[in-house]
Amino acid sequence: MDTKKDIVIIGGGFGGVYTALYLSKKFKNCDVNVTVINRTNYFLFTPLLHEVATGGLTPDSITESIREVFRGTCVNIVEDIAISVDSKERTVTTTKSVFKYDYLVIGTGAETNYFNTEGAKEHCFTLKNLEDAISIRNHVIETIDLAVNTNNKELLVATVVGAGPTGVELCTELHEFMQLIITSYYRNSGFTRHDVRVNLITTTPDVISQFPQSMRDIAMVELKKKGINVITNTLVTKVEPNLISYKDGNTLKSHTIVWVAGVMPSVSRITGIQPGVKGRIDTNEYLQHVSDTSIFALGDSAGTHPMLAQVAVQQANVVANNICNLINGDTELTKFEFKQKGLLISIGQWYAIGNFFGFTFKGRIMWWVWRTVYLFNFMSWKKRFEIAYEWTVNLFYPREITRVK
Repeated sequence: MDTKKDIVIIGGGFGGVYTALYLSKKFKNCDVNVTVINRTNYFLFTPLLHEVATGGLTPDSITESIREVFRGTCVNIVEDIAISVDSKERTVTTTKSVFKYDYLVIGTGAETNYFNTEGAKEHCFTLKNLEDAISIRNHVIETIDLAVNTNNKELLVATVVGAGPTGVELCTELHEFMQLIITSYYRNSGFTRHDVRVNLITTTPDVISQFPQSMRDIAMVELKKKGINVITNTLVTKVEPNLISYKDGNTLKSHTIVWVAGVMPSVSRITGIQPGVKGRIDTNEYLQHVSDTSIFALGDSAGTHPMLAQVAVQQANVVANNICNLINGDTELTKFEFKQKGLLISIGQWYAIGNFFGFTFKGRIMWWVWRTVYLFNFMSWKKRFEIAYEWTVNLFYPREITRVK
């Protein structure tokens, strides 16, 4: 009879995968059974989705096979979707199977929040997964080709709704990508880089409002230098094909509209788990569910901490430690305390802003720091070499404009 403890992890994002990684290191002799349930068989490095969407990286570059990461460990990968949890029977039901657990870890992440804006879901692109990034890239390539063939400059207007880190990084890369396509591949079209117009809309007085004021000020200046039209203190109330309506009654024509104005936890899609008031699972200081200590939750799906990858990774270490202690009979658990390691954001090619220990830095050096930090957040050296190679090639050649289906 197998007396090993069963640990089930729902979600293969930063929280789930890093929890499994830390557990695999603690139980090298496979003294436990760890099962990761994820809708895909790969880990997606979401902070670089905007580079895939704008031709800077290929789709495969920001994915890592979860099975390859955990080859030879106690971790079993299940490519499936969790649909319910029975905390009394301690089971997780997926579309294909039922899994028993002694300890359950929920790291289901978040999905796009449209804030009930009329037409936003139907008429906007978003950027939460690989398919989203590919769709944006294909659309931009097709749009520019259509604009040139019809001599219609109005097609070269793009708008990003939401000025958080994703919105700022995406709009700068989108602006550069569209300009590059015209100047590199359509030199005889009669269009120039100045015909590309990119708007960035936010309800706040400035961009990246969750970052320190010094970073916000620099970002605003750089965005305007690049020619991006930043529209602040503006609430989008309706989106129609090629048209955005504001609360004050004004409108904006835009052929391409990308919605990255916010996210909401996706844990509510799993029955049997009761989220808190804000849709995230309520946890105690040890990251356990407040009403069931056999269930841990982390990342975007739980608590009140910022929805950042570095938060999820730090929480994963605490969750793995606490599960290990409980299995070994140690009742002393580790409390989670988020330690900010710094903030980084890119403002297009060759420019980034960083804040470390309260000091803000900017420029080309920070752009290299930003790339280096992201590079070493990939789990395998194989993937790091792949990314480094693509980035190096991009320094000498135009971005990729092959449409990927």
